[in-house]
Amino acid sequence: MSGRGQRRGARARRATAGASPWIRAVRGPWTVVCAVAAVVVGPAAATASALDRANAAPLHAPAREGTKSLV
Repeated sequence: MSGRGQRRGARARRATAGASPWIRAVRGPWTVVCAVAAVVVGPAAATASALDRANAAPLHAPAREGTKSLV
């Protein structure tokens, strides 16, 4: 690694060292991983839940017009 890159890294660490915990948390790699997982898994879970509710619903046959009941 070059000297310039090391100086930038040290400067960034010093800038976040005195920062609030929220700023450090937002800049962390786990925050990015969790955000991506929420974006990917969230809609899939909502879709699966809606499909489960639709499959659990009773079947309704459409009424046919023009036919008479024999009973």
